[in-house]
Amino acid sequence: MAMINTIIEENLVDQDYVDNYTVGFKELAERASTRTPEWAAEITGISAEDIRTLAREYAANNPAAIRIGVAVERNWGGGQAIRAISCLPSITGAWREVGGGIYQMTFWEHPYKLDVISQPQLIPEGTRVINNLQIGRALTGEMELDPPIMSLMCWNSNPVTQAPEADKIIKGLERDDLFMVSAEHFISDTAAYADIVLPAAMGAEMEDIILSWGHNYLTYNTKCAELPGEVLSNNEIFNRLARRMGFDEDRFKWSDSECLEHFVDWDSPACEGLSVDYLRENGFARIKIGEPHERAPHKEGNFPTPSGKCEFFSETAASGNFVIAPFRQMYEEMQPGNSEPLDSLPDYVPSKEAPETNPELAEKYPLNIIAPKSHGFLNSCYANMDSKIKKQGEQFVMISEADAEARGISEGDQVRVFNDRGAFEVEAKVTGDVNSGLVVSSLGYWRQLNKGTANVVSSADFADMGHAPRVFDSLVQVERVA
Repeated sequence: MAMINTIIEENLVDQDYVDNYTVGFKELAERASTRTPEWAAEITGISAEDIRTLAREYAANNPAAIRIGVAVERNWGGGQAIRAISCLPSITGAWREVGGGIYQMTFWEHPYKLDVISQPQLIPEGTRVINNLQIGRALTGEMELDPPIMSLMCWNSNPVTQAPEADKIIKGLERDDLFMVSAEHFISDTAAYADIVLPAAMGAEMEDIILSWGHNYLTYNTKCAELPGEVLSNNEIFNRLARRMGFDEDRFKWSDSECLEHFVDWDSPACEGLSVDYLRENGFARIKIGEPHERAPHKEGNFPTPSGKCEFFSETAASGNFVIAPFRQMYEEMQPGNSEPLDSLPDYVPSKEAPETNPELAEKYPLNIIAPKSHGFLNSCYANMDSKIKKQGEQFVMISEADAEARGISEGDQVRVFNDRGAFEVEAKVTGDVNSGLVVSSLGYWRQLNKGTANVVSSADFADMGHAPRVFDSLVQVERVA
């Protein structure tokens, strides 16, 4: 917001682009008028002059590209943060040029038949939706459900290690009246609570096309080995379950290879000249969405909004706190809707668990914790392998020298990180790489191999937009273990 303030105040706006391809600039400018670099410096600790310098260099150097990655949204104001960041390339006209704009997932332009994959027409009307982020609350009865969850199927997921409020998840999974099935490679932290574990195929044991998280290629996954013993692919597990439950649709008769034929729209312009056979022979293929050296998709607007323009001011925000259909198996019912309206304009929204906004909680738990993904694991995959643990190192928490000294903590001490949601014990790394008031501990470690994991202290409350996680908005205390 302070960058927007600077760009407008110093007349660095591409007014032609704003006039022709955006909506609500006047309203955005009015809101940003009080979001000065000095205001932002008080919040961020970054000097006002550095903020102005960044804004000037960004605006003056088109094509400028912003890569927001994943995790900006993981606090109470995360959705608004992404909205504000996404305004920048339209204000400066960065979209005009090849390579300019903002980048996140390229998934949306890939020609996947999401309705064929998900078969939403088979979901009975009124089927309720429970967000995996709050599965602990759902299983323990904290979330009022009638009837309660009595059975659970878990695959491609390890919520005990990855989802917030882990102690609640474990308490729910320990229920005697809960029947749980897990499709897994190992007895993971979650599979350990299953009544039945189904052996699932690994990537090298199945033919597949890998979803893109940042490029414009269809990528083929070759089957390199036959399935051992009773191992089945996820697709075949669900095919067999569907047949036992009385479903006779063709979808539940397709092999893994046939799925590749049906799940991609090979007749779309994006797949011109491409096929599964082409991928089998070549391994990958760029989809046909324009040559890289010519591609500027929003040079003249063409945004996926009601107006077709970049909407700084959104009239649909009042009923727009949505979870997008691909993240709900294309099921449109039980959306948050009008009960959770959004601000029509982007803005800075402070954390809910912070000394400034919750001084009473901060008195007990004065440190904010960030739990990023580990460098040595893939989420929680491989975190049970000695070679990967050796590379990643034993579980740790990074703490500033000032905060460590105040607590009598030295490098290498065993410490307890805790709040009202739970606790875990790790080795302390005293460092100048984190600011005072902040601690960092990587996510992904397995609970069964450690004394708790970082997600035990994270809040399962949703962020401000799209029911995203709020896991980076959590206060804790750290104490030395005697």
